[in-house]
This record gives sequence, C-alpha cells and structure tokens, in this order.
Amino acid sequence: MKTNTHEEISFTNCYAGIYLNKKEGTIAVDFKSSEIVLYLNTSLYQSFAWLLSSASESKELMDFVTWTIDPKSASRNALIEVHGPEHAACLICSPLHERVQLNLEIGLSIDLKFTDFKGLTELIKEAQNDLEWRRQLLQWTLERDIRDHQSDSKDRKAI
Repeated sequence: MKTNTHEEISFTNCYAGIYLNKKEGTIAVDFKSSEIVLYLNTSLYQSFAWLLSSASESKELMDFVTWTIDPKSASRNALIEVHGPEHAACLICSPLHERVQLNLEIGLSIDLKFTDFKGLTELIKEAQNDLEWRRQLLQWTLERDIRDHQSDSKDRKAI
C-alpha cells in the first residue's frame, strides 16, 4: 500500500515497509518480523533495490521462495547466492532452512523467512515502478552531483 504525504512516500505490507523522507534524503527499510529499521543513503538503496530485482528474476531462487519446489527437497548444503553491484548488497539463500540472508556493505546481515523476503521484494518492485518515488531519487542524485561538481570546482580554484 502506498502512502504519500508532504514529507514522505511509503510502501508497506504486513511483511515490510520502505519509507522515503523527502526532506532528509534518506530511505528507511522496516523489516517487520525482525523488528529492525535500516536507514539507507540513495546509493545503498539503489544497490539493495537492484539486488532484490535481480533475485526476483532468478528462477532457481524464486522456485523455492514461492514454494514451486518444496524447500525440504533441497540438498542440505545447497546455497543460492545473488550479488549486487560492487557487493554493496548481496544475498545467500539456504532453501532447506527456508531462509534468505541479506548482507549489506555497512556490516549488517539480516536473516529473513521466505514470506518476509517475498513481501519485501514485492514492495521494492512497487516502489521502483512508482513515478513519484523514482522522480525523488533522481532529484537527490542530481542535487548530489551538482554539489560534488561545485566542490570540485572550488578545490581546483584553490590550487
């Protein structure tokens, strides 16, 4: 479900929530079953979103997550890995244990049940398809690039 206010855009379901704070330029990811909320900058969020989009396109992984294949039939040592750009966000799935572990470069790992992982993936897809969400991320990126360019220009003049 999408909620839009003057200060925030959010997408929530019973498994997770993602919240974009328009003023602060941060994105919060609420892992409801783990009772953990992560605050991500734009680039880490983009890596995270890319990882979950890639994972949702992995037939091998999603066959277990959606129970098309019974996870109990998987080998005890079977692991499925999906790596995000520059390993900023990666995941490891152990089908037999019905768990997906998300690993972020900030030194944090979160262990999710298949249902929680599937719910989070659906939210990320919904947000990435939302025009206003994408527009806000693009605006932040442009503002950051302009600030970086201005900072570089000042540094060159000082030399």
